[in-house]
Amino acid sequence: MASTHPSSLLLPTQIPDKRFGNENGVVKKSRYSSLSLASSSSSDEEDLVVIPSDYRLGIEFLLVGTLLGQIPYVKWVLGLPIALLGVLFCVQASRIRFVFSKESFELRMGGDELNNSGENIVVGGDNVWTYDSFVNWEFFPKGWIDQPQGPILAYFKETQTPSDQWNTGPGKFANEEEKIRIGISVPGQVHFFPAICNTKMLRDEFQKRDCAKL
Repeated sequence: MASTHPSSLLLPTQIPDKRFGNENGVVKKSRYSSLSLASSSSSDEEDLVVIPSDYRLGIEFLLVGTLLGQIPYVKWVLGLPIALLGVLFCVQASRIRFVFSKESFELRMGGDELNNSGENIVVGGDNVWTYDSFVNWEFFPKGWIDQPQGPILAYFKETQTPSDQWNTGPGKFANEEEKIRIGISVPGQVHFFPAICNTKMLRDEFQKRDCAKL
């Protein structure tokens, strides 16, 4: 997704008016323009809202996996896989950050360093989605977000991804014609992720930024 960098707004290199440049109307970079760029970049970073990590899901899976691990046979079928998922969720909670900027919802990596997360592993493209592309969002199981244990999954659906990708993976079920016809679904690209951040704050930001919801 093309991004709007502050330099493209603040530092034009040519202005066709001699009042603002030399005889050819060319403006040279000045100390003032450089300071403006630095100030704007700093301002953009200050506008970011980073949702805090939440390790509850990982710990809960670890505990359940450990308990199931005490039962013969079951420990190999359920106990170990669930415990390993718990470890994975804890690692992801330490590495992944969900970020809200002025115009978009973003997925970043590297913990508090907020590095670029690269391309989406399912449909490609940057993990950055504008708020006006949202068509739905939810937390599953429904109602768990306000319970002590919290939800397991967070979900959102957007139309920014090219439409030829919308039926990739779980999208083919989320975009079934019958569901769309009766109004329980809308076309778009679906995204799921484990609830490894403060989901109440995530919900508040979705609402604050008018992200569409069925």
